[in-house]
Amino acid sequence: MTTPRISVLVATADRPQLLEGCLRSLAATGFAAAEVLVMDQSRRVPRLRAEFQGGPAVRYLHCSRLGKSAALNLGVERARAPWLAFTDDDCEVASDWLEVIDRAARDAGQDRVLTGRVVAGSPEGPSVKAPSLREDGREMTFTSPSFRDVLFGNNMAIPAALLKRIGPFDEELGPGTAAPAAEDNDLGYRLLRSGVAVSYLPSMLVTHRSWRTGPEQVSVFRGYGVGQGAFYGKHLRHGDLHMAARMARNVVDSGRDLGGAILLGRRQDVLATWAFARGLLRGFVGALSGNGRRAALPRLREQR
Repeated sequence: MTTPRISVLVATADRPQLLEGCLRSLAATGFAAAEVLVMDQSRRVPRLRAEFQGGPAVRYLHCSRLGKSAALNLGVERARAPWLAFTDDDCEVASDWLEVIDRAARDAGQDRVLTGRVVAGSPEGPSVKAPSLREDGREMTFTSPSFRDVLFGNNMAIPAALLKRIGPFDEELGPGTAAPAAEDNDLGYRLLRSGVAVSYLPSMLVTHRSWRTGPEQVSVFRGYGVGQGAFYGKHLRHGDLHMAARMARNVVDSGRDLGGAILLGRRQDVLATWAFARGLLRGFVGALSGNGRRAALPRLREQR
């Protein structure tokens, strides 16, 4: 069996229609020198309506451990390629996504991580615009931690050997846990702190589908806040004072965003920002106290 050049990892649970769209977009790349690993935590095996031929071969792995990070760690263990690419089941990749990663990976070597542009899809029905976007049109390389998160889990590629050296995804962070976000931010921070550069490529394009309603989006932002606060608290608890400054900056930024949304009368933004801010404080305090990160949620329901 020929060893693939790229293994694409997608975690999913109980979202077969979204997963189908993701797999269809991967098949449309026509990039056969890759494999797709679907780490499935669904209650029942999904019955997909479409055949996915002409692109990467798809392998399904059942993951009994709960949480997106646990699923991704299983995929890392089972992947066969020297480079690992990541996207989410509610995302669709551009037709040249794998080709862009393959070309960049050949130039990057084994000590660089790639991430790319994430744009919102058109609203589907009564949904609102998707979150977790990155739309900069300039190539950038980040070499040290700062006050921003630079690695997006719905669009990134990492050398397998490097990821195994840095360490796995934190299984107490991310969707399906009590801190349902920031598993990618935590990984990106650990990479930068270890001296690994992160390159942002606008040509590495993924579309995040806009499928959630307003109330669902508010719930997602609350989870984002809890996860981000837990990420800060985790590292501060281990003596990393940089995270105290990041937490303070995030609180200030959230207050500014909330005030702007109120002045402009943007009700959805007000609700989402307020939910994020409350979650941020909850996650931070919980992580500092050592509580609130152990209890897993029933299922992996909210992904970016």
